Amino acid sequence: MNLQQAMKNPNVVFASPEVLEESTEFTATQKRAILTQWKDQLEKLLIADDESMLRTDAKAGANADCLRRVTDILTRLPP
Repeated sequence: MNLQQAMKNPNVVFASPEVLEESTEFTATQKRAILTQWKDQLEKLLIADDESMLRTDAKAGANADCLRRVTDILTRLPP
């Protein structure tokens, strides 16, 4: 798996944040970087959602749930 691809589109590369957490292909540092990028992307999507720019195919609350899961995993990863 390509680190650059994972950093660019973590939600495309990984079916869920938990899949990334369980992956053995990346170090804890790499996982932290990918999850931080994912978190930043989700926060931007939530801002867009709040401004009524929600995509027509998006499920309400899905971004907030994923953000919570990403944040939870970040707290569990070793520093």
